Amino acid sequence: MTDTYSVTAEFYDLLQATQFLRTAERLLDRWLGTPHVGILDIGAGTGLATCLMVGRSDVTVHAVEPAAGMRSVMLSRLAGRSELLSRVRVHARGLQDLGLSGVADFAWCLNTMGSLSRAERAAGLAALATAVVPGGTLVVQRPPAEPGAERADLPSWQLGGDLYSGEVACVPTGPELVEWRFTYRVARDGILIREESETFAGHLATEAEFAEQLAAAGFAPVGTDEPDVVIARRIRVRPATPAG
Repeated sequence: MTDTYSVTAEFYDLLQATQFLRTAERLLDRWLGTPHVGILDIGAGTGLATCLMVGRSDVTVHAVEPAAGMRSVMLSRLAGRSELLSRVRVHARGLQDLGLSGVADFAWCLNTMGSLSRAERAAGLAALATAVVPGGTLVVQRPPAEPGAERADLPSWQLGGDLYSGEVACVPTGPELVEWRFTYRVARDGILIREESETFAGHLATEAEFAEQLAAAGFAPVGTDEPDVVIARRIRVRPATPAG
């Protein structure tokens, strides 16, 4: 288990849910189709996309989230809602340790690959290939190819008269490495009353590098979308023909 997101979990839905849901709804409208086996939500976070997928399908949704803080918000979201409790199975582990086989014909993986090293990505994609049946669809966001803006504001919202806001700063820390620092603030009557921050390590990869890793795992790209999303099909890998 991990304490990553122990700070972010408190603020994520309030500051970022509206924007995330717009993106998720658009992508699901276009790519979900009608799953018949199951759905994988990799990096399920607070369960925002998980709940959308339950409402748009009749199959089990496997919500994979290693961070206890984010998972606790997800479980609170599911609590007391029988239509969700009967359809969502939560896996408290990382993508690389997925350990599932043939459970889904649709997989969703946003905001995750950039947190994994090259070796971890390869292991994670291999685990996904085992979990997704041949012919299944993968919607996956590529890792960033280069560092993002040095600083960007998060959306801000009023809550009981208090102003909740935040920002993210990106700093290169080495070859193909960056550090993202999220800072969250609460102001009352124009006076800062709280400030919390959390730092995440990030890993860069070119589009070509990530495409190679997808192919090596057994996924064939069939489309692209925004933001930096690849749509891929799980292909059946033919066994090697014996020599002689």
